[in-house]
Amino acid sequence: MNALTHLPTRYYAYAIAAIWAILTLPSLGLAPLFDYDETIYAQTAADMMHLGEWIVPTANGMQFFEKPPFTYYMMDVCYVLFGENAFAARLPSAIFTLLTALLLFRFGRDTHSPQFGLAAALIFLSMLEVSLLAHAAILDAVLNFFIAACLLNYFRWIQTGDTRHALWCAAMMGVGVSIKGPVGVVVPVLIIVLERLFAGDLKRTLQNIPWLPALGLFFITATPWYLMIWLEHGIGFLYEFIMVQNIGRALKPMQGHGGAWHYYIVVFMVSVLPWLALIPAIIKRWHRTSSESMDMLIRLALIWTAIVLLLFTIAHTKLPHYISCIYPAIALALAAAWWRKQGAPSRPVLSVTSIILLPIALILIAFPMLYPSIIEWVHHPRAIAVLSQNIQPGLSISIGGMLLLASLVWMWRSQHILHAFIVVGFVLQSALLIPVGSFAGQLAQGPQSNIATALQALPKTTPIFSYNLNFPSISFQSQRSYHILLNQQGMDTLAAQTSTYALICRTESLSQLTTSLPHIQNITPIINQGGFLLFVLQNEPKI
Repeated sequence: MNALTHLPTRYYAYAIAAIWAILTLPSLGLAPLFDYDETIYAQTAADMMHLGEWIVPTANGMQFFEKPPFTYYMMDVCYVLFGENAFAARLPSAIFTLLTALLLFRFGRDTHSPQFGLAAALIFLSMLEVSLLAHAAILDAVLNFFIAACLLNYFRWIQTGDTRHALWCAAMMGVGVSIKGPVGVVVPVLIIVLERLFAGDLKRTLQNIPWLPALGLFFITATPWYLMIWLEHGIGFLYEFIMVQNIGRALKPMQGHGGAWHYYIVVFMVSVLPWLALIPAIIKRWHRTSSESMDMLIRLALIWTAIVLLLFTIAHTKLPHYISCIYPAIALALAAAWWRKQGAPSRPVLSVTSIILLPIALILIAFPMLYPSIIEWVHHPRAIAVLSQNIQPGLSISIGGMLLLASLVWMWRSQHILHAFIVVGFVLQSALLIPVGSFAGQLAQGPQSNIATALQALPKTTPIFSYNLNFPSISFQSQRSYHILLNQQGMDTLAAQTSTYALICRTESLSQLTTSLPHIQNITPIINQGGFLLFVLQNEPKI
């Protein structure tokens, strides 16, 4: 950071944007969109644009009430500018990751110094999960910006007493609700209340809130879409959105996304790399009631992190990105601990970091040689089908491992440890996201991509069915909707077809299909790859 000390403040922001652009934009579209979450959101945005339906989200021709359309609108703008592809679908996440980094810089500049703000922004950008979310066409990177903006404005309000920050806090909370629902208000409110309780100042804080304008701003930013869709769909929407998609996710695992009590402990330890070994330095700076700015910031960050981890540990549906709003807090707390001279890394910290990252580097270096034996370790039929494709990892994975190893050696020799950790974080991201991400995309999405290409070649009048299978990447890439069929009713629908049609299924479903379509046994699928089958069929006439 010392090289930038004497530059005008705006150059710090330029440096953050340049680093973000170099690390994010070239790799944004390298891997295809992954099923299910990325592609369902990308498909929903595309459907809204194609149908001109801007209130009711649809995916593959079916109403999709799971999330509000705020992010879909931004995807649609990117589609208009860059086409309907992975780069455009992921660009909103990438942009809001940059905006979050710039938010941290500005907050750090205003509360301490430009150097502090720059450190917080770069620590944030160098975390592994932050980079993954910047490359993901999901809602969390967008939501995280507004949760961070809400809580940092809250901090500035407590610090300065300026009512404008309280109003911005309320407005940002409302936008969070318009992006992903109740979580946009539940998480910030719990954090604020608990932080004030620890500070021993909750009653006075509640008395000082400008309630009328704050609530007005909250409802203005939170409710427009909910009101419009409620007027159109009434109680049916409210039940699906609130009871099923929000409360239901908390009460039981949905779509197979569950996990044990330690799920988010493991996610946390991986996602904050390479900074994991420095987390104890934050805890050392814990002060329950201190009014000193850095101690207040660390207290807020720790409460912020603890509340989110506890809340989503209690919830039964679990996905790694559900806790991702904590990373701005961790970045600020690490920068604060560092500035207080309590977080300067010692040799044991460097040793722990090396012990964690060295095996990753060595596995990446040896991965092309290890890969052929991996299939012998798996037993699940779907995993075997995916790994049995004729797709081999390239030397780029080994090169990524070598670069990571070199960065670890340099970290030990560097006199600027903060710089070294940031660089190691960026190298770790690049080594995993670019070569490994591209290879994983070929394995996981190759069959769907080939099926989508084959569907595009079929006449537009050909009906398309999928049996017991919903992979939105197929409809997104082919720009063709398909009818999802289930169980016996689905087989009856197939048996009733009198014209040529396309059928997508998994190999394990083939035995069920032959009950209603015995002639399918004698037909060679157009595509048979990775456990997926594509048939073009003509039912035998009934006599």
